[in-house]
Amino acid sequence: KHVPLVERPVAPRALESPMRLYDAPGPATYTVISGEGGGGGGGQLLPEQLGGRTRSVSFHGESGRRRWFALPSWAHVAQALALSALLAALVSVALGSRGGRLRSSGTESREGMPFGGIRPTRNSTLGGGQGPSLWCFALMMPLGSERELLAAQLGRGMGIFGCDGYSVFSNGSFPLVAASGEPNSGSRVVTLPIGGSLTVGKGGKWWTAMNTDIFVRVWTAVFLLGRFRQHDWTIKADPDTVFVPSRLKLLMSYEPAGPVYINNCRFGLHGPIEVLSRGAVAAYADNPSACDGIRQAAMDLRPPFDDEDHAFGEDEFLKRCLELALHVRRVDEFDLLLSEKACGHWTDYVSCDQGKVAFHPFKDIASFSECWDNASTSDPAWAAAIATAPAPALAPALAPA
Repeated sequence: KHVPLVERPVAPRALESPMRLYDAPGPATYTVISGEGGGGGGGQLLPEQLGGRTRSVSFHGESGRRRWFALPSWAHVAQALALSALLAALVSVALGSRGGRLRSSGTESREGMPFGGIRPTRNSTLGGGQGPSLWCFALMMPLGSERELLAAQLGRGMGIFGCDGYSVFSNGSFPLVAASGEPNSGSRVVTLPIGGSLTVGKGGKWWTAMNTDIFVRVWTAVFLLGRFRQHDWTIKADPDTVFVPSRLKLLMSYEPAGPVYINNCRFGLHGPIEVLSRGAVAAYADNPSACDGIRQAAMDLRPPFDDEDHAFGEDEFLKRCLELALHVRRVDEFDLLLSEKACGHWTDYVSCDQGKVAFHPFKDIASFSECWDNASTSDPAWAAAIATAPAPALAPALAPA
């Protein structure tokens, strides 16, 4: 059962997969050392059962990909025509199955959508798998525990280091080196400097970190670096966020096309993980001055303490910048994207065996690794959650205050 192409723009993205597999000469197993990699490893997804269907798929490392169109020839033209015919046939099948949508309590389900039933297994790398490409980054404080925490994630390919590409920003160039004995032992990443201090105060109604100016500098560095343009989605993740890239790949396979960002909490966007499409980042990169007024309000501590339109953190700034100034649309995914203390978990304990993409906060190596291990063995919960969750839809545009 498939969702009609006209109602789910994801269908063309799902059709990218055969071409990607066709381009590669064969499965490749490798280790990501730094920067642009293939999602932390290669391998094969084992057959999985979901809704009575069995599907199997191989994925291939970027290191083994041929540039198929590099040397045009008649053989290449013939291959292109064959691929075009295959894609046209798949599109016609999708368009012909309009009546077969699954429903759950009157709401469309994702179970029958493209990629349904393909999910990571205990035998696959959490950072690898099928789906759109992810470029991920984090901001690291030079002092404290974040440097050691990120180095541990690099060693095991956890978090942002399981993405297709990644960078770490700080206010200087600091090396992160994976410890010996880890799967990525000896891997080394050097932080990219944004300059200036990373020290902030607190304020506003919710006594939050006044960090908008810092993250405006980070986003400016992201724009100048330009790597976001090579990937479908850009993800900012805090160092203490346990984040499973393969789950996000699957989730992003269902999202509407165009400039969108993903809302991770019913109270509004929260900073532990921020997910923007390439079009959304490009909209900000092409017109950053459109958000200057929102930036000034975010850093303004003069209004009364309970004024929600002044003195707020970078996540609120980003939400208002994208929706109010740049007219980027929002997609609500707070049932699947984030589990954290500040969004409904009012205790210090956040369970990592739920069907979620990310978990927050885990500020030391021991608790972070334990959460990652629990997430890696909770695939049934994740499969059930994404199969029964409502299909994504664009939220109503946010009206100016």
